[in-house]
Amino acid sequence: MKLTKKCNINPFHYSFMTVIFLSYSASHFASSAHAAGTNDAIALMEKQIHAMQAQLEAMKQKQTAENRRVRAELARQRELIEADPYAPRERLLGSAAAAGHLASSRTRHDDVFGLGDNAILTPSRTASTPYGELTAIPPAHPDLYSPLRRGQLQIGGIRLTLGGYLEAAGVWRSRNSAADIASAYNGIPWHNQPASHMSEFHQTERQSRLALLAEGMLTRKLVADAYVETDFQGSGSSSNSRQSNSYVLRARVVYGELKNHEDGWYLLGGQSWSLITLYNKGLLARDEQTPMVIEAQYVPGFNWTRNAQFRAVKTFGKEERYAAGLSIENPSAIPAGVSPCSNAARHCTTTDRLTGTNVNNPSTYYTTDPAPDLIAKIAADPGWGHYELTGVMRFFRDRTSTLGGGSNHTRIAGGGGGGMVLPLINRKLYFQASGLVGTGLGRYGTSNMPDYTYGRNGAVTPLPEANLLLGLYGNPLKTLKLYSYAGAETVLSRRSFDEDGSHYGYGNRGFDMRGCFTELATNCAASGNIRTVAQATGGFWYTAAKGDYGTLLVGGQYSHTHVQAFSGVGGKPKSDADMVLMSLRYQPFN
Repeated sequence: MKLTKKCNINPFHYSFMTVIFLSYSASHFASSAHAAGTNDAIALMEKQIHAMQAQLEAMKQKQTAENRRVRAELARQRELIEADPYAPRERLLGSAAAAGHLASSRTRHDDVFGLGDNAILTPSRTASTPYGELTAIPPAHPDLYSPLRRGQLQIGGIRLTLGGYLEAAGVWRSRNSAADIASAYNGIPWHNQPASHMSEFHQTERQSRLALLAEGMLTRKLVADAYVETDFQGSGSSSNSRQSNSYVLRARVVYGELKNHEDGWYLLGGQSWSLITLYNKGLLARDEQTPMVIEAQYVPGFNWTRNAQFRAVKTFGKEERYAAGLSIENPSAIPAGVSPCSNAARHCTTTDRLTGTNVNNPSTYYTTDPAPDLIAKIAADPGWGHYELTGVMRFFRDRTSTLGGGSNHTRIAGGGGGGMVLPLINRKLYFQASGLVGTGLGRYGTSNMPDYTYGRNGAVTPLPEANLLLGLYGNPLKTLKLYSYAGAETVLSRRSFDEDGSHYGYGNRGFDMRGCFTELATNCAASGNIRTVAQATGGFWYTAAKGDYGTLLVGGQYSHTHVQAFSGVGGKPKSDADMVLMSLRYQPFN
């Protein structure tokens, strides 16, 4: 933007005034010569020339002083802009100068950077979801023709948007599960474990997040973008909390996308939130309706994964109020229970997982799934509320082997569900609900319940399951957000059998639970036979400061989690945990 000021005196006026004066003097001189003689006329003309020269000198001095004043004002404005580039123009230029500049911009169209009427850079934007506002996620519906905003850079035809936050958090739990900011809901200790009788406290920065969105026009209709989002919740072989933490950067979300807004086609490839996740509006990436909690493992009943996928979404209508999507997602099943091949007398083995090799993690397993998970969803935003219907299909496989041979067992599982987000009091109070029911759906619940167990021949047997999440949140004050959620994940019924006096499957009534209530007892099969994980939680986010250089948020959360196992010999074990989390977040680009 050019900062200019018109001066009151134009140097070109000098020559114009001189011509008029000389013309007048010549005419006057001619008449004077006839009347009073040549000498008197010359003297009069010299007097008038001296007067004119004095007047011109005074004008030059005035112009010089005005030039010095204008240069000083421009220098002051440059210093103010460099010190505070986001300040309103009225404060930088003064109301009169700003009004003149804005009027000039409107008539001359010289606002080539599209900076708007009130600021050097327009305010930043985030994804239009509560979670996006709390985590500074770049918006899902950008406009590459809009003015540059705070936190954005333009490099040629590529627009870069920065996002993320820095967090200092604290976590207290009534039962010690040795977890960081992400709780292990299915790992809450049972009462036979000493950790169940001890609390824990941790301070952590590991949820701090860095995000970058790059966008550009490939053709008149086709936009390409790439999005990267990372945090520090990965663990390397040397990571610890004793001296120098050394926790490692991990990939949360990494994908590329092609978007044809005019025809309503969106193609995504890479790691992103699963299409099964509830959305706030439409089905576009970065519009997910993630719970507003501090807790990095979210809330039981919330359906999600972040994994590699290829996704196609088609929207309908100019306003894109309706959408349909299909996602092909990387599989990873969760087996549980007791296989009949675990009995040495049967002389067989069940293979449903392998230890990671090469660039995979050698400290965990990878299941032998034969095909990707398929997820289909339709969404509607008719004008009041957001509504979804979801379907899931999954494929499981294991192999039962004996000496000299064996057989593979493949099973198809899946289910369906839906969700909604309703503005009860627009911009003040919202209600959300989502659910999923079917077989083999444990992976998609935040508690990581099992997907399948084993039948009589060691074959995969999917477990019937259901997840439900209810939420209420709002903004009673401009600077205050409140939220509450209640959710549960449950295995609906047992899948078990007895043979030759031994107990197999998942949730078998013959499993020994007698030691689950006695410290240091070893006869407790509860951890491998969890039936339900449920939680109620609530919290707040307070905007402590918001200015030209970012936003400072203060958050607090309390939750109570209940874990229930299937009943067995000795009773029905249960455990619970109270958790308190606090967070201080700084969003430099929002």
